[in-house]
Amino acid sequence: MMPAMIISPKGISLDIIRNDFPSLRRMRDGKPPIYFDNACTTLVPQQVIRAITDYYEQHPACGGGRSRHWFAEEVIAEIDGDAAAEIEGSRQIIADFINAGSEKEIVFTANASHAINIVALGFPFRRGDVVLLTDREHNSNLVPWLRLQNKGSIRVDYCGTGEDGAFDLEAFRGKLESGPVRLVSMAYTSNVTGCTLPAKAIIDLAHCCGARVLLDAAQTAPHRAMDVQDLDVDFLAFSIHKMCGPRGVGILYGKGALLRQAEPGIGDDGEDAIEPVLLGGGAVHDATYQGYRLLDPPERFEVGVQNYAGQIAAGAAVNYLQAIGMDRIDKRETELNGFLTEELLKRYGDTGWFRIIGPREAAQRGGLLTFEIKRPNAVGITEELSARSSIMIRDGVFCVHSYFNKLYGEGWTRPKPPSEHKMVYRLSLYFYNTLEECRTFLDTLHDIFEERSYI
Repeated sequence: MMPAMIISPKGISLDIIRNDFPSLRRMRDGKPPIYFDNACTTLVPQQVIRAITDYYEQHPACGGGRSRHWFAEEVIAEIDGDAAAEIEGSRQIIADFINAGSEKEIVFTANASHAINIVALGFPFRRGDVVLLTDREHNSNLVPWLRLQNKGSIRVDYCGTGEDGAFDLEAFRGKLESGPVRLVSMAYTSNVTGCTLPAKAIIDLAHCCGARVLLDAAQTAPHRAMDVQDLDVDFLAFSIHKMCGPRGVGILYGKGALLRQAEPGIGDDGEDAIEPVLLGGGAVHDATYQGYRLLDPPERFEVGVQNYAGQIAAGAAVNYLQAIGMDRIDKRETELNGFLTEELLKRYGDTGWFRIIGPREAAQRGGLLTFEIKRPNAVGITEELSARSSIMIRDGVFCVHSYFNKLYGEGWTRPKPPSEHKMVYRLSLYFYNTLEECRTFLDTLHDIFEERSYI
């Protein structure tokens, strides 16, 4: 039996919370959506939608100090705050959310991928430097490093993870001690297994060996509280669209000293400081025909006209999550996942063709449940769930091609003999999902399995 569906600190019922999301009121063939694709992108509450439309209706002007009229002043206040008017800007809201030392350490980007690329292209690597990853990285935290390796700028190395997703700290220590690791870049929480790294221990070991650490927190920030000062992490990236926010907005956190890079002719501010990889309007303090001087961080990284509506709405999204409570969000997801996991293992756990990827215990996977089907005609279940019961999940490789190609061999999604057919499916839960939705999923999946003669 699930606990009472009361998850907000003020006792707001789940029905009221779900009513904040207009997309949940849609119907298709008389059935409401059951949205279990939250690791890809979450639904958006009315409070965030209102923040977006307010920008376009009330003050659709440039921010960043470009213009000096009252529309622009309102945009600046919404993003960077106005102490006199007692307005806390979204940049400060996000800084507080991760406990950054200053709002100046918060750079708005297009998404987590963009943020990671800023570090990859702006970090002052020396030839021979090693960047250390796990073996289950999203393409966004793999391909930028492979590009640098292909150019001869760095070498990429990997820390393997166990079948249950466990991270081996001793093997990690060995990697650090055996080579010139300059940067450790890892997914804080895996988008395949849902496992979360022992980040503080990883960072402590890396720093002892002189390496900097970048955490891809795209799957962590939406689900649990983070404290970048306690972690002592050097860089951290996440996407607002995975946490009830607008699309096209991400965050790069960087320690203040690491965002301050010397300009031509000016003294060095630190050998590990990153430099902007895109330059132009909004990033420049002054320029002549011979040179230029950049603005201080974070503006030097926010080149061109920005997604001001999205940046304002990012603050609204974070405020919304904090009103619910990050601990309650984490607890809610784990409870639902525990129910689903128990039922799936009870029904199919010993059949040999069904397998949960990662640890069997839901508590170690948060809101993520990824499973493998090894049966002839294993594909197409996602489409059937959608058509029958309006259930939305994801299948395939989840942008982690490298891991699945290693696990199954390249071309595994197009096997020739039926005996080799397999597919991977992922449910990703969030705080607005319900026990009844989970039951509908289980019943619909069982019907599909029966019709396909899997059981």
